[in-house]
Amino acid sequence: MSGLKELIGKDINKYTITKYINSGSFGNVFEARHRKTGDIVALKMPIKTEERNGEKSLLEEAKVYDNISSKENGIASMKVVKHKEQKVIVMDLLGSSLESLMVKYKRFKLINVIYLAIMMIDIMKYIHSCGYLHRDIKPDNFVLGINDEKDKLYCIDFGLAKRYLDKNSNHVAYKENHKFCGTARYASIAAHKGYEQSRKDDLESLGYLFVYMYKGKLPWQNVKHKDKNERYRIIGERKEAISEEDLCSDMPREFLVYLKYVRNLDFDEKPLYTSCRNMFKRLYDSHNYTNDNLDW
Repeated sequence: MSGLKELIGKDINKYTITKYINSGSFGNVFEARHRKTGDIVALKMPIKTEERNGEKSLLEEAKVYDNISSKENGIASMKVVKHKEQKVIVMDLLGSSLESLMVKYKRFKLINVIYLAIMMIDIMKYIHSCGYLHRDIKPDNFVLGINDEKDKLYCIDFGLAKRYLDKNSNHVAYKENHKFCGTARYASIAAHKGYEQSRKDDLESLGYLFVYMYKGKLPWQNVKHKDKNERYRIIGERKEAISEEDLCSDMPREFLVYLKYVRNLDFDEKPLYTSCRNMFKRLYDSHNYTNDNLDW
């Protein structure tokens, strides 16, 4: 962290770094100000180690953003600029991540979970309609807007995103023996088993995220093991062993229905996004909630 703080005040291309935000897939993220216009943006600077080439990964991520960027659909804009011999990503500056809000509130009230579930399903529907999977669903990768957009949700960090449709719109083939991909706490059971991921896996991860936001924890999140792969295996086994009923205990039935549905989708089956969304919208309306009741 000390080395990152040294970058505060440094000029990068046309921007001056003003503060460190966080670290994402393959890069460190900073707030920066355009020196002429004064516009505030987020800069993502690649991390390069012996194990990975952060710049190459960031450029691949930028290509995904080029194909799907749409503020209306919850995907911020992104562009590549050059600083000396390094390429840097410039993104829209957004607000608090859901993980930072979970640290603050410990768990969310039901109104917040339902409201976020509706927006997350909409965002996943859009990403999938563009032919991509996110493959790293977690609260760190969903952020709120800023200023007058604090009730709008955005999905970020497409470092692990992958196309599931080829150029002819054919679905990728089912395969096994893949390396684990994702974040263990929220990854699908199939991801733990090394299966090729599809749309159902993003939606299953959302289901675990809903439970986490409502309960403040998941049954497998405290698994510890010095070997990372063994820890992933144990977490996967615990996910598979727990029933949807136990996982969604004390939650409105709609969350149970959702998780059962997405867990039982076929590999290449198109999910009924609108039906899932409408189920949660009816739950929201049944409580006479309004957006003014949201925590943030």
